[in-house]
Amino acid sequence: MLELAGIVIVAALIALLLKLFRQPIILAYLATGLLISFLGLTHRIDQHTFSLLSDLGVMFLLFLVGLEINYTSIKHVGKMSVLLGFGQIILTFAVGFIIALVFHFGFTASAYIAIALTFSSTIIVVKLLSEKKDLNSLYGKISIGFLLVQDFVAILLLVVLSGGSPLPSLIKGIVLVAVMLWLGRKIIPHLFERVGRSQEMLFLISLAWVFFVALVVHKLGFSIEIAGFLAGIGLANSYESFQIASHIRPLRDFFILIFFVTLGASITVFNFAGLGWPVIVFSLFVLIGNPLIVLIIMGMTGYRRRTSFMTGVTMAQVSEFSLILAGLGLKLGHIDQSVVGLITAVGIITIVTSTYLIIHADRIVQKLWHFLAIFERIDPMNEDGFLEQEFHKPIILIGAQRIG
Repeated sequence: MLELAGIVIVAALIALLLKLFRQPIILAYLATGLLISFLGLTHRIDQHTFSLLSDLGVMFLLFLVGLEINYTSIKHVGKMSVLLGFGQIILTFAVGFIIALVFHFGFTASAYIAIALTFSSTIIVVKLLSEKKDLNSLYGKISIGFLLVQDFVAILLLVVLSGGSPLPSLIKGIVLVAVMLWLGRKIIPHLFERVGRSQEMLFLISLAWVFFVALVVHKLGFSIEIAGFLAGIGLANSYESFQIASHIRPLRDFFILIFFVTLGASITVFNFAGLGWPVIVFSLFVLIGNPLIVLIIMGMTGYRRRTSFMTGVTMAQVSEFSLILAGLGLKLGHIDQSVVGLITAVGIITIVTSTYLIIHADRIVQKLWHFLAIFERIDPMNEDGFLEQEFHKPIILIGAQRIG
């Protein structure tokens, strides 16, 4: 209890400090872990207990991600976002893989590094775009489309890796997702509608559902983290999904704190010998290479330079999924601690830097306006039509915000 209290207090103090510099709270968690390790207090932490708490944090995180994967959001992503998203994933992975091989990493380690650099942080991007009030802009919608595609691929990888053999795991994973989508559309909403009137009962039943799915999925050979995502998509189309998310979010925030603190505490035990240049090069690749890849893809498809640049900047950081993927790879013995340390170091550098890039993107695009012309076709598309929607029936809004 004393260890847990100390971690939460230190994390809160560091979070207050970082808030002055408008940094994401994830950095406070990682910094707490670094401080604990620097002070030599790591050996006092109950590793088994904190490992369990970390797993619960990732499970609740993926549960909330699953709650967002409803039929409406999938429909609104659009074919273009899917095509652009997969194109970005393929190109980023290929370039990152080649760079890793040049630095003499093994085949498996290079694959982990490349795929980790491919994903961008949904939590950070959505938070910053919300603060800028740009979520409903064209580049904001495209960015969210990119992130949904990346989250889908990340979840699929976690399913495959946690299940053992790739092909049978992929088949079982697809079947599980299909079953959850069917249950979430036909059966579960009706069951939860009956208990939704009582907030306490809704919270209890939601937790019971998550842990029940975790039990079943674990028996099938998958991790409890994947169970969280599957439980989430099972509830995504229920009328009570907003209430469920509001109840579970505090649990996620608490347990995910332990995950990132534990990850940060393990950084100093990693062997960083000879990793100075790889950290620098991979960080520059994420900060510059990722936006360039998005610029090229979107420019070729006819988007204007400002839209392409603003979208590309949102992809200039490593995702929390990348850290989760690296942690899983270490647990499975696919990679060693130095690779996890490399990915984590690149993640910290890119998260801090990209925060400022996204906040000041409007100024940066003005400075680079003439240079960005090379990424714009002579006959760019008319983007105004993407923000217009035609309605064939009258719309009457009653109430305000979510009630409306």
